[in-house]
Amino acid sequence: MIQNCPDFHRQIDLDSGKKYSFKVCKHSFFFYHWNNDPLNIFPEVYKRWRIIKKLMGLDMFEFEKNEPKDGVVDRIQIVRYPSRFGYLEPHSDPHRYQRLFLSGYMSKKNRDYFDGGFYVLNKDNKVIDVENFIDVGDIAIGYATIIHGVAPANRKKNPDWNDINDGRWFLSMYSKESDEVKNRHTGYSVSEKIKINDPSIYPDI
Repeated sequence: MIQNCPDFHRQIDLDSGKKYSFKVCKHSFFFYHWNNDPLNIFPEVYKRWRIIKKLMGLDMFEFEKNEPKDGVVDRIQIVRYPSRFGYLEPHSDPHRYQRLFLSGYMSKKNRDYFDGGFYVLNKDNKVIDVENFIDVGDIAIGYATIIHGVAPANRKKNPDWNDINDGRWFLSMYSKESDEVKNRHTGYSVSEKIKINDPSIYPDI
């Protein structure tokens, strides 16, 4: 997230996913408002996002015109977690500028994939699967410091990075400090800070 950053996509496999604030395996597509927006994604997303910004105590239009040099920027990320290996380890999101995590769901359990998906941890660090409560088009809202993650979907299927129908899709809306900010505020992994005894949330490697 640097000044004049273009929209881009990145296949983050198991090895490269170890370099992030928390371990991940996914195919991500990143969108920024200062680009041409060829999919016309921002007007539709902002209709929902502005309401949630108001809920967080922000101005409805907070950060919308910001560029990386201004510090905090709005970023839309569309993610596909491929079968078997696609996951996001348990973590806490950045909360300094956005108090809630916002997840828009683009896939349906038992139709597009058959196991895994979004979960949260309760006060006893037990995994709570919430996928059965989710439908396509829903937006999940939770306090950013709630420990959550994504368990591998279709664990018995080999992943196909080139098949858009493989795996689980979702859309993320987040206002984050850019890489122009020194020592920027990020989320952090909790898997090494707390004891988690549920192998279902990690890929079979």
